[in-house]
Parts: sequence; C-alpha cells; structure tokens
Amino acid sequence: MNNILSPNNTRISYYPITANPVLNPNRPIKISTPGIDIIQKIGEVSDPKVVPTKMLLSLLNSGLNGTKTDKKVFVGRSYNDWVNMYNMAIENAITPTVLDGINNNPEIKVPEDVKANMEINKDFAKKYHGYQERVLKDFTEITSANGVDTVQMKGIGFSMNYPNPTSRFGGDIDIFNFKHGTDPSNPKNNMSFFIDDLVKENGINVDNKHCVKHSNFEFKKVPIENHRNFLNKEIAPIADKMNKYLFKVLKPVEETLPHGTKILVPSKEFNTVFLSFHAMQHFVGAGINFHHLADWAVHIKKHGLKVPEEAKGTKFEQFMYAFTNLANKHLGTNVEVPENKKLEDEIFKRMVHSENKMGIDIKPPKIKDPISMLIFKFKKIKVTNSRKNEFYEIKNSVAKSCFKSLIQHIKNPKTFIDLFTKVK
Repeated sequence: MNNILSPNNTRISYYPITANPVLNPNRPIKISTPGIDIIQKIGEVSDPKVVPTKMLLSLLNSGLNGTKTDKKVFVGRSYNDWVNMYNMAIENAITPTVLDGINNNPEIKVPEDVKANMEINKDFAKKYHGYQERVLKDFTEITSANGVDTVQMKGIGFSMNYPNPTSRFGGDIDIFNFKHGTDPSNPKNNMSFFIDDLVKENGINVDNKHCVKHSNFEFKKVPIENHRNFLNKEIAPIADKMNKYLFKVLKPVEETLPHGTKILVPSKEFNTVFLSFHAMQHFVGAGINFHHLADWAVHIKKHGLKVPEEAKGTKFEQFMYAFTNLANKHLGTNVEVPENKKLEDEIFKRMVHSENKMGIDIKPPKIKDPISMLIFKFKKIKVTNSRKNEFYEIKNSVAKSCFKSLIQHIKNPKTFIDLFTKVK
C-alpha cells in the first residue's frame, strides 16, 4: 500500500486498486460503477485462480508486446472468471497494462463493469504518472540548484521502457544523490545525508530510523526513498557484493519523461541486478508478484541477460535464470538460460498466491487469539528464515531471527499490537 496524493489533491491510500480519489483514505477504495460490490464479493471465493491466471498472463503478454492473445483462453469464460482475473490484476498492480492487452484484442468480450473499473484504474495511473513527473521535476530542480545530481531508480524512470509508460504504476520515487560532476561510485560523493538535511530545512519530516538502506520522506505528498545504498548490504555477503557492483555500474544516463522532463536513470547493467535482486528479496520475504515479472520481461526483452561475474555460482544467479524462464514462458521474451523447473514452479506459485506472502501452505489463524497469532508469526519467521538461509547463502538460526524481530518491536513499541492483530 502507498499513501499518495491523488490527481485532485485528495489524500488516499492506494494499493493500487480502482481509484475514486474523493473517498475516505482510511477505507478500501471503492467506486460507484454498477457491479463493483459484486466484483469485490465474488473475489472471496475459494482458490479460483487457475483459469483467471491464464487469462491475466495472456492479456499482460499482449499489453507488453502488442500481440494477439490465444482466443481459446477466453472461450466460455464466466463472469466469475473475469472478476477474479480483475482482482488478480489489482493485487499485482498491473491493471493498466492488462487493459492495454484487452484493447489490443477487441474481439474478446469483457463484462462491462469489469472493464469500466479497469478503465478508471488506468486513468488514475496515467494521472498519477503525470503528477509524479511534475513532483520529480520540482525536486530535481532543487537538488540541481544545490550542486547535486539525482538518479531515479525503477518506477517512473523505468516505465519509459514500457510500450505505454503511463500504464506502469509506481507508488513511490526511489532516488540516489551524488555531487554534481563527480564519480557516483566514490562514497565521498554520496549526498544522501545532505539531501535529508536539505529537505528538513524546508520543514519536511525525514524518517531515517526504519531502514539502513534509505531514508523516507514526502515531497509534495509523494513518498520518496532517498538511498544511501541500493541493497540491504548488511543482510548477507552476496547483498554486500552486489551493492558494491551496483555503485560501480550505476553510470547514469539521461531519460525524457512523457511531458518532457529530463531525469537521470541508471545503466542497463545496474537494472539487471537491481530489478532481479529486488524481486528475489520479495520472493524470500515480502511477497513477489506479476508486477515484478513484468518489469523483468520488459528489461530482458530490450537488453537480454548478462549475469555479472560477481553473481556467478550463487543462488542469485539461479534466481535470475528461473525468473527469466518464467518471462519466456508467460510474457513473450526469448532469452535462453538454464532451466530449474523446481525453482520456477516455486516462484510462480508464490506469484499466483501473492495475497499469501508466506506461501499457500501457511494459513492465518481463523481466530486471532494471542496464542494462535504468536504460533502463526513463529511459523512465518521459520519459513522466511529458511528462505533467507538458502537464497542469501547464510546460516541464521530461527532463534536469532526471532530475537531480531523482538528487538525491532522493542525499538518501535507501537508495533507490539501487530503481533496479535496483523497476519502480514
């Protein structure tokens, strides 16, 4: 979820979902289009995702590549199938590109209310893309006036690799700042803390307590992550090694956004590692989805895949290959890499069930009493710890992970209630 400013300057919480920016920001966003209540309720039925996933990926492929879909995928589809496909598109933050796929295939009959809601979502994404561009323009003018070059990663800058950039929704803006005209790989030129101080001087609150990798603040109500590093280098030797690599290959280039704003974005070599390591981190812990795969497909279609020497022989390399094969199978890319069907299936299963970040085998308790919730949280930590040990190639014990979690709660006492109330 991202707290953002809507196009009409109303504050909303955006998941992203169908967007009516005049509603209460503390409630799930709904719209008044006929049928929306039915859509939300039908989405509650038990595991209806096999057919909707095929529909979703077929349309996403078309939206990314301008191709025609396999018509047989859509023959005999029920209203429930369309509703569940729609809900999956929302959950995966790919609704505008899926709608592009629908528009590329006008012969496919889509329920009117489903398509109407998708069009509202797409319109919101386009307006917010434009608003982000204006905010980024204003922000980089400030940093430039203070002798700082700002590089924008992922998000709106990367969207320019999409056939329809405004269809790629980005919630926040990730930036890295370095002294103008200098080598950004040299730590002494890192201007992250200078920018924190600069925005503080303008009355903006900066949160630098919850993440070592970056600070967080809002500029004109758009969330910004101001990076000191590109990866959480403290989590494992592979993260530290790839973080150093990213500094080495950052090599910013100029990109022009849809309304003419010129910004700096990272090199293709940077994106190869940054996008895939970010996706692997989501796979290991926070939940991976088709939004990550769409970005990867767009990148490798344009640039192919060249695994850096620093990643050779690691689980990270295996993840890149598996992720590439999933893009080959589902999103129209054709990059030849070794197969690892077991890993590919595991990643795919977690993308299909992105609503369950731990995997389909760990279910939240039906009754949220303190004991049941603590047992559930312990299972989550155990599963995540196992994945971290495997993919980060480390040897942390479950007890150590539980202790770290406890320390985080002690540092942020307000989060203690989350132990017993929140399943995510």
